[in-house]
Amino acid sequence: MSIKSWKFWVFIIVVLLWARVPWFIRNNYQLQVLFRITLFAALGLAWNLVGGYAGQLSLGHVAFFGIGAYGLALFTELSIPVWISVFLAAVVATLFAALIGVIAFRLRGPYFTLATIAFGEVLRLAATNLNVTGGAIGLTMPALFVGRTFWRSYYLAAVALVVIAFLTNYWASRSRFGYYLMAIREDEDTAGAVGINTTLCKLQALLVSAFLTALAGALYGSAFQFIVPDSIFTLEISIQIAIITMLGGAGTLLGPIVGAVLLLSASEAFKNQFKESHLLIYGVLIVVVVLFMPEGIVGGLQHLFRKRSKPPAGARPQPALDGAAQ
Repeated sequence: MSIKSWKFWVFIIVVLLWARVPWFIRNNYQLQVLFRITLFAALGLAWNLVGGYAGQLSLGHVAFFGIGAYGLALFTELSIPVWISVFLAAVVATLFAALIGVIAFRLRGPYFTLATIAFGEVLRLAATNLNVTGGAIGLTMPALFVGRTFWRSYYLAAVALVVIAFLTNYWASRSRFGYYLMAIREDEDTAGAVGINTTLCKLQALLVSAFLTALAGALYGSAFQFIVPDSIFTLEISIQIAIITMLGGAGTLLGPIVGAVLLLSASEAFKNQFKESHLLIYGVLIVVVVLFMPEGIVGGLQHLFRKRSKPPAGARPQPALDGAAQ
């Protein structure tokens, strides 16, 4: 993304406008909702590296999310400064991702997905039964920000994480590494046959994804100030991250952001308007998008624009030198 490109300046303007939103909202509840939407956009972008570009359906990202939250709490209890603890927790999650990847990437398809779910469940059970994690009672989280601008500060931190995750996806979509991942997504056997180290590429994508996911987990836990295993290691978080990305458009730059904004906004609106029936309406919307836009919202729109830009099937190219030929 060159500084002379119009896309670069559009990106800068959008980020600045996004960061200015809290100055127009005084309601803490609304800021909290915006924080969740922005944070899940970052989580979707992190998952997109593995699930979108590499085509690996991981439903175990909650493991890295939870390690980020619990790691922050445990490292600060050792009197390590809070911001250093955030990055140490992300490093631990990355190391754990290396262990998961070495084992799980030997499997494919539904077996890989089930393996990632199993790792997340193992961590949930461990956190529930270990004294160091507070067991089922949970842990109190240290605050990254304090004062009157509490939710504004967390929102801005989430925006910064979205920018980092977006730029990582942008680099992946235009680098040789990203092309390797997309080749693996389309046909892993063929990619391996032409010399791509498929296991190493998938593992590298998982490591970056885990690091970003753990940062989001630490930010989430600190914002809500208390964590328990059944809320921070729940499979629902992994499923929500995957759904947001796939419905927005897996393997696209804007898909996870669009998915997070539309789906979480719709979920919040329906919850306030329709009480208990909001989950049914939310589910119907998901089914409609899956049926009519299998490539996701952004992927479907890109496909539609490409289709419209193609010349008609019966059109014949006009020779450039017709006049000269006569």
